[in-house]
Amino acid sequence: MKQLWKWGWPGVLVVAMISACSGDGKGSDRVAGGAPAPANFKEAFTKLENAGKLPILDRSDSLAGPDINANGVRDDIDRYIDSKPDTQPQKNSLKALSRSLSRAMTVDTKDPNALRDVANSINLAVTCMHRTYPSGIASPKGDEIEKLTANTRARYSAYMKFNSAMNGSVMKGLKGVKCD
Repeated sequence: MKQLWKWGWPGVLVVAMISACSGDGKGSDRVAGGAPAPANFKEAFTKLENAGKLPILDRSDSLAGPDINANGVRDDIDRYIDSKPDTQPQKNSLKALSRSLSRAMTVDTKDPNALRDVANSINLAVTCMHRTYPSGIASPKGDEIEKLTANTRARYSAYMKFNSAMNGSVMKGLKGVKCD
């Protein structure tokens, strides 16, 4: 997958840049069109979430985040995936990826068996995504789930720690995989 922070939401960056640079050099609190400028990134994200342009995400300190139904997928990501018009097998593959990425953030990086197990689950989820989505769609969908799952500094750091621990590992392609 591509680097995590190559955001697919240009609007987030535009709003963030507008909020950082008001344009008149005097600290104006207006953006183009006269709308009030967000005071900071948090406010910009909140406005985009409230407008439905971004999913409302958990930003707690927990690496795993809330998972009331205990399916291994954070509740906010569960809701986001369920809101998509995708088929159920496609949604299942996205949830499998999010579940695996959450495991990657919480795995003991000193345990090679645990690392291999998590890497295999990511490999399986990605394989199923490529089987359930048309060519050219699976990778962007996977990138989006990766960004949503590792959406805080702590989660991103934990995910990068997993990636660092896996550096130099070789995974083989999966055959005969049954996807839900």
